[in-house]
Amino acid sequence: MKKTVILFILTISLVTVAAAAEKLLGMREYASLDEMASAISSYFPKVQGEVKDVQGNALTVSLGTKDGLQAGVTLTLWRDGKEILHPVTGAVIGRAEDEVGTLEVTAVGETTATGTMAKKLKDPKPGDKARITPKKISLALIPLGSDKSDIVPGLAARLNEQGRFSVLDREKTAAFLKDRKQDSSLIKEMGSAFKLDVVMTIEVHPSDGKHLVTAGIYYADGARPFDTITAMLDLRTKRDALGEVRPFFAPAQPAPRQEEQSGIAELPFEAQLFAAADLEGTGGLQYVFSDGARLHIYQKGQSGWGEAWAESTAYSAGEMQHFNLDVADINGNGKPEIFVTCMLKGRVVSYVIELRDGGYQRIADVPGFLRVVNNGRSGSILLGQGYDPVSFYSGKPKRYTWSDGTYGPGSDFPLPRELRLYGFTLAELGEAAPLLVGLDEKERLVVYSNNALIWRSEDKYPAVGIWVKKPETGLEAVLLKSGTEDDKTRKARVHGRVVSMDLNGDGRDEIILPKNEGDLFLGGYEKADLVGLGWSGSRFEQRRSIQDVPGAVMDFQVIPRQGGGAQVLTLIKQVGGIFSRDRYGVMTYVVE
Repeated sequence: MKKTVILFILTISLVTVAAAAEKLLGMREYASLDEMASAISSYFPKVQGEVKDVQGNALTVSLGTKDGLQAGVTLTLWRDGKEILHPVTGAVIGRAEDEVGTLEVTAVGETTATGTMAKKLKDPKPGDKARITPKKISLALIPLGSDKSDIVPGLAARLNEQGRFSVLDREKTAAFLKDRKQDSSLIKEMGSAFKLDVVMTIEVHPSDGKHLVTAGIYYADGARPFDTITAMLDLRTKRDALGEVRPFFAPAQPAPRQEEQSGIAELPFEAQLFAAADLEGTGGLQYVFSDGARLHIYQKGQSGWGEAWAESTAYSAGEMQHFNLDVADINGNGKPEIFVTCMLKGRVVSYVIELRDGGYQRIADVPGFLRVVNNGRSGSILLGQGYDPVSFYSGKPKRYTWSDGTYGPGSDFPLPRELRLYGFTLAELGEAAPLLVGLDEKERLVVYSNNALIWRSEDKYPAVGIWVKKPETGLEAVLLKSGTEDDKTRKARVHGRVVSMDLNGDGRDEIILPKNEGDLFLGGYEKADLVGLGWSGSRFEQRRSIQDVPGAVMDFQVIPRQGGGAQVLTLIKQVGGIFSRDRYGVMTYVVE
C-alpha cells in the first residue's frame, strides 16, 4: 500500500559541488528510472579482494573491472583479528575484524586496481582484505530546483527496490534542508546528522515533453564528488504486468543479459508450489504446479503450452494443504518422481507420483515429512521425518532410500537444532566436505560445518514459504477455543526453497534464493529480487542478481544447461487490486 507524503519542494544552489561533479568523470545517459537506479547500484558492488602490494600509501588490490569495480570508489581495508569461540563447545565459529583504513581507488584494470589510502588506522600490508561493505548503503537524495514531477520519489523507490540502498525518508530530508545554507558543507552536515554513506543531488529540467535528469554522486564523508549520471526520461511510459518487465540474471556489474521467457504467461489457478524436470525421460521439461490441494502438470506441445495432466482428488482445500513439492529420480529408473508433502485431515503425510505405463500414477504413500535435498556433486538425497500434532516435527531427520518397492528410513541426517527439515541445502564451497546452508527463523542465511555455526548473514532473505495450520486436538483445542492460546501458535512455518549449484564451472557452488520485498496492505510481498551468492572462504558475497522481478517469488527451480550455466524458473504471484484478481505465472531467466 502506497503512503501519501507531502514533499516540500526546495530550491537549492549547490553550484560549487555540482560543478565539481560535472568535471570529474563526465556524463552517461539512460532511458528510464530503472536503468538509472541500476547504474547507481553498479557503483557499489558487494565485492571482496586482497591487498597484493604496498608502496607507502599506494596499494594494489586483487579487484578489477571483472568484479564491477570503478575508479573513484572507496574500499574498506581490514584483517582477521582474534578467533571467536563458541561459548559452550569452544569451537572456532569466526574471527573478529580489525579495520585497517579506507582506500580510494584511482585506476582499475581487469583483475587489479590501485589506489591511495584515504584513512589509515593501521599500516596496511599484503594479505589485508579489501571490500565494499555488504551492508545496505545509506543514501539521501537532495532535489535541486523546483521540480514538481514524481522523478525524485520515483528514483528513491527504485533505489530502495534494488536492495542495496536504504534511502533517507523524503520528509526527513525536507525538514533538514529547510532554511539551511546551501553550499558544499551541506553534504557533510547531512552525512554526519543521519550517518549517511552517500548523498546525491538531483536536478530535473523539462525537455521536449521529456525530462533531463542530472544526478551528482558524493561520498558523505568529506563531500567528495564521485560521478555524474544523466537520464532523458519519458514519464508517459511505465512498468507493467507479468512478462513485460525485463529483469535479468547475470553477474551484477557487466551488461545485463536478455532473459528467456518460458511462454507460460498466466496460470488459470492459484499456484503455490512449483517444480520442473524431464519427467518423461525424453529431453523436455514438464512443469509441476500445486494449487494447494492437487497437482497440475504443464508441458509444451504442438499447439503451445497447456495442461497435460491434473490430479484427481476427493479432498477439498480445507481438508488438504500441500506445503512441499520436489522432483528427483530417487528410485533410479531414469524418470524423476514427484514428491508431495501435505497436511491431510489433521495429519502430515507424503505421497509419490511417477509416469508409468503412459500415465502419471501414485506409486507410494509415506507417513510424515519428505523432501529432496541437493548433496553437492554427489546428487540428490531424500530426507524424511516423523510428525507430531503438537511439536509438528518428531524425531530425528533420516535419509530415505528406495528398496523392495518402498521408500524407507535409514541412517540419521545430522541437522542443527536451529534449522528445520525445509529451507536448507548442502553446498560444495571448496571445503573438505559440503557445508549446510539454510535460513534461520528470522530469514537470515546461516552456514554450518559439522553442525557448528560458522557464519550468519546481516541481510534477510524473505521467502514466501507456507504456514501450515496444526490440528486442534486435546488440550490445545480447549485452550484455543477459550482464548488462552493464540491461533498463531497453532501454525508452523515451512521455509521456501534454497538452491546450490556450480554455475560457472569453477568447482564451487553458488547459493540461489529470493529476496521478496514490499509491504502490501493485506500482507505478503509485491516484488522480489533473486540473488546468487558466492562463498569467499569466510562469508557469502552477492555475485549475481535478478532485479525487479515483477511479483512475489512463490517458488523457483534452477535447471542446468548443456554447455554450462542454468535456467532459473520462477513462479511469480502478482497481487491484484479491488477490481482485479491475483495473477500467477512463470518467468525464465538464463545464467551464463
